[in-house]
Amino acid sequence: MNKQLSGFTLLEVLIGMSLLSIMMLLLFASLRTCVQSWNAGEKKIAEVSQATIVQNFLRNKLQTALPLNADFLEEDAEFSFQGEAHSLQFVAPMSASAGRLGLQLFMISLQPEEEGAGQQLMVDIKPFFAQNDMEQWDGEQVVILKKIHELNIAYFGIDQDDPDVEPRWHKQWLDKQSLPELVSIDVELITGVVWPQLVVNFKVESALNATGVSGRSRTQRSKANLFGLLK
Repeated sequence: MNKQLSGFTLLEVLIGMSLLSIMMLLLFASLRTCVQSWNAGEKKIAEVSQATIVQNFLRNKLQTALPLNADFLEEDAEFSFQGEAHSLQFVAPMSASAGRLGLQLFMISLQPEEEGAGQQLMVDIKPFFAQNDMEQWDGEQVVILKKIHELNIAYFGIDQDDPDVEPRWHKQWLDKQSLPELVSIDVELITGVVWPQLVVNFKVESALNATGVSGRSRTQRSKANLFGLLK
């Protein structure tokens, strides 16, 4: 007599399907979590990369700022470095690889975005003086950062109107005849991301050496023979 093979009961099939469904749900939930973590990681990397690029640009240019008058042909010309809470102007050399030779006048300012509720950081670059008679004096405007909620610039140094007071932080650095000792820049984006504070010290001696300005020119800034200087 042949023995009949026993199969799965309906209850066992239902239990198996339920377990399989639970396993599939757990698998898809794990995959979704992995994708979210990956996207969050990529977003964080992009934010860090953006902060690094912008801060490196500002640091590199500010560190090479030179103590020059805005018009080097005039004895009583305004000092080139002028700083406020949301804007900054200074003169610094530009590397040959950037395609702009010699000293450049940098004007950094916070401006409203053309589209959107945020603000943007604009850099206006133009030659401090012409390298030759044929050179154009055209400037160049570049937006280096968008979606800014708040940006604050501060300046650390001695108040020339009261030199006996210890150096301290100032919200402005206007109508001075020297560079501040330090500049700090704080940035908060509209996304709520707060960048690490950027603090820059000036390397005047190395910047002057890099441009080839003589010792006499360092004391007579407005009359310095700066033609053809490169970083």
